[in-house]
Amino acid sequence: MKRGWAGFLALALVLLSGCGSSTGFGTIVTSSAASAPPATSAAPVLRDVPPETHTGTGDGEFASTWPADQLGFFTFDCPKCSSNVMVDTDGGEYGLVNAIGKYKGTTWLNTEPDRPTRKVTIHANAPWTATIADYRTLPVAAPGSPVSGKGDAVFRVPDGVRTVVFTAKTRGNVAVWVHSEKVRDLLVNEIGDLSKTVEVVGPAYLLVEGYEASWTITPS
Repeated sequence: MKRGWAGFLALALVLLSGCGSSTGFGTIVTSSAASAPPATSAAPVLRDVPPETHTGTGDGEFASTWPADQLGFFTFDCPKCSSNVMVDTDGGEYGLVNAIGKYKGTTWLNTEPDRPTRKVTIHANAPWTATIADYRTLPVAAPGSPVSGKGDAVFRVPDGVRTVVFTAKTRGNVAVWVHSEKVRDLLVNEIGDLSKTVEVVGPAYLLVEGYEASWTITPS
């Protein structure tokens, strides 16, 4: 009699085990994961953000309160600097400024949303002003309207632009970056005078790096 019940229980366990393999949690989870739509990350919506300004003299640092999900545009001005000028952050862009002597230029922050800037470190030997502002403060590089300047700068490139002719006069290095929802790429990285046509599809931002360079941008 005991052997009969034992056999019945063993058979029941086998049957239950067979049902579990086809309808258990493992199968349900796998099926759900396979049918779920792929995760997407929408680009952050640009917001109007009040500018953030910091001042100091010589070496120093400050904490930034700029929103982590927003692009920021960093302008550093040290008109009486006479030695090496360096600006670094704890964010994804690393060094923002590396120049010698008086300096004024603009670059960008928070192009890597998972590594936002929280601290900015300054190395200088004179009074300086650092400002972080939003996209509204940038000059626009519109089709058919050449823009000339000197040193580091950032431009808004509107919809309709497809290419940019970039010319520069410099003894040092000059670089041009493009940043948009679809791409972040280094377009130019050369030493000395140059004239080059590069693809820049708006809307986008264009960064010129070359604190010694005089340059002209002609969008079309």
